[in-house]
Amino acid sequence: MPTIEVDLSDLNRLLGEKLSLEELRNPLQNLGIEIEGMTAEGLKLEVQHNRPDLYGVEGVARALRGYLGIETGVPEYELKEPDMKLEVDSSLEGLRPVAVMAVIENAEFDDASLKAIMDLQEKLHKILGRERQKISIGAYDLDGIEPPIRYTTTPPDGINFVPLEFDEKLSPQEILETHPKGREYSHLVEEFDRYPILLDSAENVLSMPPIINSHTARVTASTEKIGVDVTGINEKVANEAMNVIMAAATEREFDIRAVEVEYPDRQFQTPRLVEEERCFDLDQANAWLGLDLSQKEVVEIIERMRYDFIGKEDGDLRVKVPFYRSDLMHGVDLFEDIAVGFGYDKLEPVLPPIETTGEPNSVEEISVIARRALTGLGFTEVIPYMLTNSRLNFEMMRTEGEAVTIKNPVSEEYTILRTWLLPGLMDVLRQNRHHKLPQKIFEVGDVVLLDGGSETGAKNVRRAAGAIIGEESDFTYIRSIAESLLRELQTDWTLKPYNHPSLLEERAAEFLVDDENIGFVGEVHPEVILNFELEHPVAVFELDLPE
Repeated sequence: MPTIEVDLSDLNRLLGEKLSLEELRNPLQNLGIEIEGMTAEGLKLEVQHNRPDLYGVEGVARALRGYLGIETGVPEYELKEPDMKLEVDSSLEGLRPVAVMAVIENAEFDDASLKAIMDLQEKLHKILGRERQKISIGAYDLDGIEPPIRYTTTPPDGINFVPLEFDEKLSPQEILETHPKGREYSHLVEEFDRYPILLDSAENVLSMPPIINSHTARVTASTEKIGVDVTGINEKVANEAMNVIMAAATEREFDIRAVEVEYPDRQFQTPRLVEEERCFDLDQANAWLGLDLSQKEVVEIIERMRYDFIGKEDGDLRVKVPFYRSDLMHGVDLFEDIAVGFGYDKLEPVLPPIETTGEPNSVEEISVIARRALTGLGFTEVIPYMLTNSRLNFEMMRTEGEAVTIKNPVSEEYTILRTWLLPGLMDVLRQNRHHKLPQKIFEVGDVVLLDGGSETGAKNVRRAAGAIIGEESDFTYIRSIAESLLRELQTDWTLKPYNHPSLLEERAAEFLVDDENIGFVGEVHPEVILNFELEHPVAVFELDLPE
C-alpha cells in the first residue's frame, strides 16, 4: 500500500480545524487510511492503492472535511480560460506522444506545501505512472517563459541545458549517462534516436520528459505561476494525474487555468474537470451491506463522502461523482463508500447461516510431503517468481510454446506466467554460480497452462522440480532422487526414454502413470547451461504432483 508523509499542522490548515493525532485516528481509519507512525515531518499514512486522489495531504484533508461534516458534496473548483498553448509535434509519434498541460496561478508556497506538492508528483510518478513508464510529470516556473510551449524531440547530442540539481549544461545523452535521474530512467528513452523535450518559443528548455526538469525553470517557494505538464504513452492516465494535481492546487486556494493543447490532427483544452453521473439501487446497497438505510440517510452519507445527490431515476438514486475520483468503476464502489460513510465500526457482524469446518487442501498436503522428502534428500527449497518472460521460460531453455500473457506488464522482466519450474531453478543456479558446489535446490509450486476448456482460459498445475550442479550431476543420481520422491507420494510409475530440447539425448527419460506423462528427468543440454552462464553439468527433474 502507498505511504505518504503528512505535516500535521499543514493537514489542520487544510482542514480549517485544529485536531490532535488522537482525534484524527478514528476518522482516518474509517476512511481506510492507516496511521503507520510518526516521522520528523509529521504523520506517516498508508492510503489505498486505487485512490490517487489520496496520494497527497490535500486529498486526505478533502476527504476528512467531508467525513467530519465540515464541507460536504462535490467540491466547487473554478477553472480559468486558457491564455497559453502547448503544441505537440508529430515527431513524438511512436515515442511518448501524449501531452496535457495546465497552469497554477497565485501560488503561495511555504516549505510544507511545496514539499507536499512535490511528494504528490512523485507518488503519481511511481504508482499511477508505473515508475514513469506510462506518464511523467513536469512542473516549472513560468516567470520568464515565452509561450507557446512546444513538446517536440531532439537528437541525443542536441539542445544542451542545465538539468535540475546540476550547475552546467549537458546534452540529452550526457544527462542519461551522468545525472542520477538520467541513469535511473534512461531505459525509457535510450532505444530511440530522438528524445522528448519541452521548449518555449525562445528555445528555453523546460524539461526533458520523462527524465529531468531544467534547473533554470525550477519551482521554489517564491514561485507564483507554475506550468504543469503530464507526458507519456497513456492519455487516460495522463488526464487522471493532471486532475489530481489540479484538485490539490485548488485545495490550497491557488488558481488554476486551462491550456490549449494542439496536436497535428486535433485541438482541445486541459485539464478536463468533468464530473460523471452514476446511479445505484438503494435496496441492493442495503441488502449487500446488511443495513436498512432510508433515502434521506443515504443522501446524507454520500454527501459526506463528497458526492452530490441529483435525484431518483427509474427507482435508482443518481449521484454526481467528482472529477478526481477515477477509481470508481461499478455501483459496488458506491456501496463501499456508503459503508465507509456509515462507519465500518457500526456494522454488526452476522454469522453465515451455513456452518462449515475447514480441512487441509489435498494438493497442499501432498506438497508438504514432497517438500519434506526433498529436504530429507539434502535439497534446499527456493521460491522463484511465478511471473517471468518468454526469453527465460522458452528461448534460454531451447524450447518454444505459448503462455498466459500479462496485459499491462510492469517491466519486460515479467510479461508471462511460467509454464514450468525448471527455468526458475536454472536462474537461481545462475545467481549463485560463484558459491560453493555442489548445489542442490528444489521448488514445489504452481505453473499456469493455457486451457480452452476452463472458465479463465488457463489452469494451475502443482509441480515439484529439482536441480543439482556439481558432483553427482548425472542421470543416475537425479533419477534416484525423482524416484525416491515418487515412492514417498505412493505413486506407481514406469520409465521410458525421452527427447526434450532442454536435455541431452539418451540422457533423459519420462515418467508415465497409466501411460500418461507426469514429468521427466535428465541431464541439461550444454547450450542451456551456457545460456545461464554456468560452467558445470546440471541434472534436473520435474513432476506433476498427484491431485
